[in-house]
Amino acid sequence: MSPLLKAAVRRALVSQPLASAYHGRANGFGALRLVFALAVVLSHTAALGFGRPLLHRVDLGALAVAGFFTISGFLVVGSARRNSVPRFLWHRALRIWPGLWVCLLFTGLVVAPLLYLDRHGTLDGLWRSPGGVLDYLRLNWWGGLRQFGIADLLRGDTPYWHWQGGNTINGSLWTLAYEIYCYLAVAVLAALTVLRRQLRWVTLLAVVAVFGVLCWNHLQPGAALWTSGAVGPLPMLGALQKTYLLWFGFMFLAGGAAELYRDRLPMNDLLGVLALGTVGWLAVRGDFVGPGVYAVDGSFFAPALLAYAYAVLWLAVRLPRVLHRVGRDNDYSYGVYIYSFVVQQVLAKFGLPALGVAGFFLVSAVLSLGLAMLSWHLVEKPALRGKDWAPPALREPPDDRPGQDGPDAPALPGRAAGAEPDPAAAPAAG
Repeated sequence: MSPLLKAAVRRALVSQPLASAYHGRANGFGALRLVFALAVVLSHTAALGFGRPLLHRVDLGALAVAGFFTISGFLVVGSARRNSVPRFLWHRALRIWPGLWVCLLFTGLVVAPLLYLDRHGTLDGLWRSPGGVLDYLRLNWWGGLRQFGIADLLRGDTPYWHWQGGNTINGSLWTLAYEIYCYLAVAVLAALTVLRRQLRWVTLLAVVAVFGVLCWNHLQPGAALWTSGAVGPLPMLGALQKTYLLWFGFMFLAGGAAELYRDRLPMNDLLGVLALGTVGWLAVRGDFVGPGVYAVDGSFFAPALLAYAYAVLWLAVRLPRVLHRVGRDNDYSYGVYIYSFVVQQVLAKFGLPALGVAGFFLVSAVLSLGLAMLSWHLVEKPALRGKDWAPPALREPPDDRPGQDGPDAPALPGRAAGAEPDPAAAPAAG
């Protein structure tokens, strides 16, 4: 056996804790987030441009969003452990809301008038009528997508309308309510000190419990638990479907538990390859689909999700160093996610699917990335400069901040004590 092969085999068999493998900003989370965002664009290419699913055996969009939630769980729980609860919530608000607000304003005040003028030749009835722009902004302002369309802008004009009958102008935003719900749940856990080292087993127990529910729902579809109906409507967020809470909540919990147990979770190349292989094999079999009816009937996806969560974390610490620069200073993934649906609906309305799947995807991805760059440099990044500010009533004491294991809690590997790492400021963008 050659020395290179021996070294590869030896490395594949050696494990190191995630705490040692994860080095602050030197990781692949940014690259993975951008890949997931583009995967959502690709998935929507078929739905919005051609009125059909991209793949029949796997829901690529749901798979990408599940990856977002895994990364978010890991980074957000880490942020909650390093900061007081008010500071944590302030960081989350800065990361989610400014970009969302400008996206909503761009949709309501720029895109909607142009489409309405093209359709009606006037703006009468667009603003204050039921289902108009003002209702769209008011109902969706805080992250819960409670109004999907604006007036009759896309009615009968797009492939998606002919396929699903949807007048939706920005369907990507619906997952943000689930993301914000997870943030609030983490804040509650931090306030209850459950994120401290002594009580981290509570989160692990929650992962096991939800995993058990997912497996039960597959094995006993006639007696499925917590899959019908919704939670809420909740203030600002609206109603959250239980099935999606199970799916995305499990991935967020898995990422959060990985952060809490990063000193014990082994990162092993052999396990990483096996996890990726398991996900691929189940996808080819058609056993890895998105939430909804298939999550209850006909798909054993819970083990695939567990393998997928491990694979995402393994890739984050094993991707080549050159990819560690992606998203480290400029994270465009959130912008790509929140703008791409609008871009693709407009392109579909004006006949761009004639370019074919590849052409439609390329044009929509480039335009979405351009808007994402503007969003990052003009809105998101300037907003994040305020992360160290807080009103006097919310300012934290300098020592023994809640949410840590104590005043002497160690810093993350590769980070100075008390430093706020950039990756924790990025959302799942789900």
